Amino acid sequence: MCDIKRMLAVAAVLMIVGVASDAAPSTKLHTTMSATSFFVGEEFIYEILVSDAEQVKVEELVGDGSLAVKWVEQIKVEHAGVSTVALRYRMMPMRAGSVRIPSTSIQVGDQVEMTDDEVFIRVRQAEAYPGMAMMRELPDRDLYVGEPFRANYIWISPLSLNGFRAVKLDLPLFHHQGFNMRNPHRWIAGDDKAAIGLPAAHTRVIGRYGTQDKEGKLLQTVSFTKIVIPVNPGEFSLAPATLLASYVGSSGKEASGWKTHYPSYFNNDFFSLIEGETYQKYVAASKYRKLFVLPLPDAGKPHDFAGQVGSCRITVTASPTVISAGDPITLTIVVDGCAFPEVFDLPDFSRQLAFTRQFAMPPRQSTGRIEGTQKTYIRTLRPLGQDATVIPAVRIPYFDPVAKAYGVAESDPIPITVKSAEIVTAFDASIRGSGPLRNHIDKNPDGIRANAVALNAVDARRWTGYHSLILLLVIPPVGFLVFYRATAQQRLAMRDPVTARAIEAMKRFRRSIAQVSAAGEISPAQKLGQLDDAVRSYVADKLNLVRHAHTFEELEEVIAGRVKIEPLRQIYTRADYEKYRGAASHLDVEALIGQAQQCIKTIDPQLS
Repeated sequence: MCDIKRMLAVAAVLMIVGVASDAAPSTKLHTTMSATSFFVGEEFIYEILVSDAEQVKVEELVGDGSLAVKWVEQIKVEHAGVSTVALRYRMMPMRAGSVRIPSTSIQVGDQVEMTDDEVFIRVRQAEAYPGMAMMRELPDRDLYVGEPFRANYIWISPLSLNGFRAVKLDLPLFHHQGFNMRNPHRWIAGDDKAAIGLPAAHTRVIGRYGTQDKEGKLLQTVSFTKIVIPVNPGEFSLAPATLLASYVGSSGKEASGWKTHYPSYFNNDFFSLIEGETYQKYVAASKYRKLFVLPLPDAGKPHDFAGQVGSCRITVTASPTVISAGDPITLTIVVDGCAFPEVFDLPDFSRQLAFTRQFAMPPRQSTGRIEGTQKTYIRTLRPLGQDATVIPAVRIPYFDPVAKAYGVAESDPIPITVKSAEIVTAFDASIRGSGPLRNHIDKNPDGIRANAVALNAVDARRWTGYHSLILLLVIPPVGFLVFYRATAQQRLAMRDPVTARAIEAMKRFRRSIAQVSAAGEISPAQKLGQLDDAVRSYVADKLNLVRHAHTFEELEEVIAGRVKIEPLRQIYTRADYEKYRGAASHLDVEALIGQAQQCIKTIDPQLS
């Protein structure tokens, strides 16, 4: 019925175009669609008709989080001697409310026309499936600025996850300007088989698949969590977290062994159609929530307070403690009892006079290693002179939201002994002079030993027992070293597979890129998928992450400060964005391949 209406609409527009062409031969644009009101997830065809045109150039029409857009075709229609070009798009609203269809420019010869910028559609909420739910768990108390807390999400489905073709999450808290987000440390291990990627606003969140029993019925779940840090005080109203899913009905095929097909991670292609399959759009939403964030009090705030919210303890050890001036001292700093070590930052010693007055410190330091509630830092100090007799106490001022008061975690000062530096002078090397000398030459009455009288002793062609002995002594260790070197990678792979994968990551990336470049006649979407797989595989091998179940935000935590990650951000964002909106056919994949090669080549030495 919708197709008939669309055909009648196109025919009517063409008739109008034909009549208008007699009076005004200039190019005109007309837009048409089957209706102006749709459900969330309901697909429709949007057409732009260009009258009195043989061929046009159209600017790419890009959707957003409210509207998914996919290019279909460009065709030319002849009617009453007038040539009209029809541009067709498949569109799908992704949220309820008033949604604007973006405008685009169209070039016909030297003339450039713009579509109407004020085209809106009304979108109603999609159907909710019984038992399907989207849960969001937030604290039920007032919070303070800078106080970390967990936001837990769980998607509960009575339908098998294998039947879902696409999933779209709308998580307002993730993009709220009043909050920052961090990933929990190793919430999902690198080898967790239950890890699953979920698309959310052109990125991914990493969830864990599971099941739960409710009144004797087995439900499937996908849960994920984030650490949230309030950055501004005030009252915040949070819209519901919503999930839009495209589910494939079986159409009675179970009897013939029908099974759904589900990729290794959700691909968010809502436009995908397979013959014989029926698609249903379902929605689930959490409840509205309000969060109250209080400012930190000024009373009792320490002068060196740096923003740490949450109590903690600190211990510091130093080795060695007896050194010469300029020698390195290694400090091991352990911060314990911190509820969220992922967001804890150690104060910068280079800005503390107690340290800079008597010690030199390198600019680059470790970012900290997390084990449970502990975070361990390694710092290096070099005493500038013998007057450095103690390593100052390390102070961490904090605000305790439970006691609603400030406190200070402080280590004990560590006494050290600094000796004068040993200096080698010209006097140490002098062997001649009128004064007293430290060194002198001794005569050897036997002359230079090991000289031979006979000339045949210098015959290089003569083989002696001495040469045989040398070979017997040299060949076994050399052979062992060659064998040991040749099997080093294999032994490393057995002993420490994570490190072995990291060492071989660049080689595998080059092979993968070569295969992508040498691929035959494949679509840009397929080539983009291969490139995305190559880049994610490299990062996963290098940093011990799950290949298709890690986000760019996780990379920021691991490599921030070590490499310039902006080029890597562009590759991740571009690949995800093009894949999710289904418009890879308009993308210059070859240029993206070159960008990926240059980026990985630049950052690889810094990650090694």
